[in-house]
Amino acid sequence: MTNQKIAEFRRGWPMLMASTVGIGLGVSSLAIYSAGLFVHDLGNDIGLTTAMFGLAFSLLAFGTALAIPVVGYAIDKFGVKKPTIVGALGLAVGFFAMGTVVHTVPAYLATMGLIGFFGASSGPIAFARAVSSWFDQARGLALGIAMMGMGLGGAIIPITIGRVIDIYGWQNGYLVLAAMAALGILPTLLFVSEAPPPKNESLVDSVLIEDKKSFIPLRGNILFWQLVVTYGVLAVAFTGLIPHFVPMLRDSGMSAADAASIFSLVGISVIVSRLAIGFLLDIIEPTRLAAFLCILCAIGVAALSVGGVVYAPVAAISTGFMLGAELDILGYIISRYFGLAAFGRAYAGPFTAFLIGGGLAPIWVGTVAEQAGSYTPALTIITALTLLCGVGFLFLPSARKTKTQLPGGNCVKPGTSPKASCESDL
Repeated sequence: MTNQKIAEFRRGWPMLMASTVGIGLGVSSLAIYSAGLFVHDLGNDIGLTTAMFGLAFSLLAFGTALAIPVVGYAIDKFGVKKPTIVGALGLAVGFFAMGTVVHTVPAYLATMGLIGFFGASSGPIAFARAVSSWFDQARGLALGIAMMGMGLGGAIIPITIGRVIDIYGWQNGYLVLAAMAALGILPTLLFVSEAPPPKNESLVDSVLIEDKKSFIPLRGNILFWQLVVTYGVLAVAFTGLIPHFVPMLRDSGMSAADAASIFSLVGISVIVSRLAIGFLLDIIEPTRLAAFLCILCAIGVAALSVGGVVYAPVAAISTGFMLGAELDILGYIISRYFGLAAFGRAYAGPFTAFLIGGGLAPIWVGTVAEQAGSYTPALTIITALTLLCGVGFLFLPSARKTKTQLPGGNCVKPGTSPKASCESDL
């Protein structure tokens, strides 16, 4: 690691650790990794069915997707601290409502959607912008460490909340989640902020310009829409495999314990991927790295489709690496393509597409598998779509070029005034 990278970590480590904790206590971790823990008890007490739970999970994703464009604009306008605190409060109130006033399936469905909407700004966007402002040379690794918060949440939350539910009941499980979401305010309040302006303000990637422009100019940017389409298709492709992985293995005759053991490889791969891919982002061209991960994921899924469950560990590991890298890569390339002044709005488009695709993916995978009587056709489609996304990443311009070399770039040049914003063409 170079001296400059070491200096960045020395300067920014409190903010980085706070961002990691904040992401782990945000909607992308608390809501997603806890949802399935309540299904059995909610089924007994309010009549929640498996199908209704699937709908609730989609409503959570769609609620978040609906709010993300607003969140992105708010982050660019007000900074990272205020929107994140508001999102954490919204998440806490939503969980509190779940544990106190939700007594019917319609109320459960509505509250899940509202948790997604009002808790959206506690997700990774603001933290990714904050990290990007403190780290330049080590930005990839720093983003990987921050995004590890979701992986750590996936390891800790099911054990903690599952224990609470077993001993004190599902209502208290939601109240503990509310307390954890409220606790997430503290690291943001104390340590999460954007970096102070650097001494050399001609450095493009460090210049933060107080940008007051609306979201509209981004709509005409071809590069922005390439990212939106690529990430939307990527989510529709491989994320649908995650909730169906264990049922698919069980349908093949595997025991619940063996299926769970193989599925745990996904979580382990996600954690490893955060660090490994983050480190590689600072060394390898990010778009080619993304393409490689798509191809790796496609190979793993194709092996499972053709060779059967003996290749399930390969599919689990390759899918986990893809799942652990997609948002890290997005944050990195957005910061390089569009700078930080428009980071929230630029990140919001592809992330919204990813959330919508993630909400639709389990539905189409389940439908295809049910109609075909097998998961094989769905696996074939996943393989093809993931390869298509790999090609899409290869057609993106290099994220290591200066913004003057990117399509439509109008960047600050060394020695010129930082008022000439790189975001002027957005």
